[in-house]
Amino acid sequence: MATSSPLPRVSSKVAALDAAAAAAYALGALLLAGEAAVHVQQYVAEFNDVRWIGPLFLANAAAVVLTIAGLSQPRTRPLAALAGVVISALALGSLVISYGNGLFGWQEAGFRTPVALALITEAGAVILLATALMLEPGFNSARRTANR
Repeated sequence: MATSSPLPRVSSKVAALDAAAAAAYALGALLLAGEAAVHVQQYVAEFNDVRWIGPLFLANAAAVVLTIAGLSQPRTRPLAALAGVVISALALGSLVISYGNGLFGWQEAGFRTPVALALITEAGAVILLATALMLEPGFNSARRTANR
């Protein structure tokens, strides 16, 4: 005697996409935390007296903390991921500009360990959070076809 389950059937492809999205969100949040840690450490060690740049380092860390809080809630996760992509991309762009003509009077010189850590965490956060957004049900056409 066969009984049907009241639960909808979920394909393994959908389950894999859900797991990949969850992993991308979690790793993106971890990289954002690293980005905030680098900015706070650099503010304390070097930029606390630098006009504009010092406060921007703290603003970045505060924005990242709020973004991580948003990533922890399913309802706000996509918007928080988008915010994380924007915050990290702006930080990367600002770093690139600071090596050129300078940014708000600050010109970066040399390649220090904190700069390398910032590049890794910011670029990684952009990649992982953008990937997580692409794996969202409304974005991914593979998920729609797997549900049929």
